[in-house]
Amino acid sequence: MKEFYGIDLGTTYSCIATIDSDDIVTVIPNGASLTTPSVVAFDDDGKLLVGKPAKNNLGNKPENTVALIKREMSNKEFTRTIFGKTYDPVEISSFILKYLVDYANQKRKDEEGKDPIYDVVITIPAYFGNLERERTKAAGKKAGLNVLTLVNEPIAAALSYGRKQQANKTMLVYDLGGGTFDVSVLEVKNGLINTLATDGDHHLGGADWDRAIVDFVLDKIGTSFDALNPQEQGMIMLAAEDCKQTLTLQDKATMQFKYKGINNIDITRQEFESKTANLMERTMLLVDQALDLAGIGTGQIDEVIMVGGSSRMPMVKAFVKEKFKKDPKLIDPDLAVAKGAALTAAQTVKGDVKNAILIGKDKGSRAYGMSAYKDSNSEIPCVCNLIMRNDDLVVHKEFDNFFTRSDGQTRLDFHFYENESMEEYLDINPEQELKGRNDYIEWGRPVPKGTPIKIIVDRDSNGTVKVFAECEGAKGEFVIVSAGCDMKMK
Repeated sequence: MKEFYGIDLGTTYSCIATIDSDDIVTVIPNGASLTTPSVVAFDDDGKLLVGKPAKNNLGNKPENTVALIKREMSNKEFTRTIFGKTYDPVEISSFILKYLVDYANQKRKDEEGKDPIYDVVITIPAYFGNLERERTKAAGKKAGLNVLTLVNEPIAAALSYGRKQQANKTMLVYDLGGGTFDVSVLEVKNGLINTLATDGDHHLGGADWDRAIVDFVLDKIGTSFDALNPQEQGMIMLAAEDCKQTLTLQDKATMQFKYKGINNIDITRQEFESKTANLMERTMLLVDQALDLAGIGTGQIDEVIMVGGSSRMPMVKAFVKEKFKKDPKLIDPDLAVAKGAALTAAQTVKGDVKNAILIGKDKGSRAYGMSAYKDSNSEIPCVCNLIMRNDDLVVHKEFDNFFTRSDGQTRLDFHFYENESMEEYLDINPEQELKGRNDYIEWGRPVPKGTPIKIIVDRDSNGTVKVFAECEGAKGEFVIVSAGCDMKMK
């Protein structure tokens, strides 16, 4: 019996789900829990720990523990060195993926004698760019998996919800996870789900609410987070998460932590919500930007779907309800994304899934451009965006308005940039340059200034961007390259 697998590789918690040949979706538990903390650590003997044991290590050996690694997927410089070995976000993420799959495989083998899991779909924040997408796929490969495709988390959540909600409508998915925030405006029409716009922040999530609690209680005793040693910092962050969860259910909580003795500090839900209102406002700003990109107002949203564990906080529902003047729906916040990933896996392989809507057009969250001269009089090159932010994710464009800049030019070198601008032209920021093969095209003979250069750009469903260039019959293909671009536009 063929089964398909989806993994929600979350910032704070991860989850794996499966859909069988009868189109029944289930989450594969990790012991007594359906989710696994996305934390990696090493004990004193150098043994790898993942999940709950690793999270417990935050308060004991924080120097040997890595959490919130998903926030670092776009950080090209981030590494952690533990016991003399250096790890990057790809390897840390691969440990989490492998742990999830290994546990699920053992359970399947013991209980059902099934083949090991290999083909999977992994979820990503809708606002991930090319680097983060490629790194997520690389983590899957390093974990021994074949990543069928990546699916945006809001789309996955909507797919899970949409199995029983087939009516045509415009939806907004508000996805507040432990470390990231995504918002997507979606249109369900004739059994297809199309993305109208998406926005988000990789460094905004439940962990920021935890830190706000920490700062609040430390201020009460007249100290700061930086005054704590690493062990105290780890323990107080764990205590803050527990406090936040208590305040989700109760009007008051007592936070206990160690700093120069045992401290017990009371915090009310009203105090908590007052101290974190600015974080909610940040999510609302991103909601407004997504609505603007989609070209619609709040009154045109038929349903608001909330996912992500942090969406359970009462203040989230209150803010969203006030914004849209309707009750949002909290749909399986911890599990919906993994279930949607499993549905995507089944659709990717076999196409039709019982009672499921299909993914239609998705949107990209970034713009991609190359270095060029805006016109023949320009002395300084700029970035000319070829793929615009909020273009369809799968896109093909052809450009005939590029030309050689110099007499006698024999080749074209290439610089390519990823950015978040809505503008066609912008100043070059070296930090936005995408690295890769140092490719160029060379046509072998000098050509006059103004010789046409044809540029074609393609982006596939995984977000991989390819650029093709042609001049005087010579052709070149560039996949995230890092040389230079000596041409101008007319």
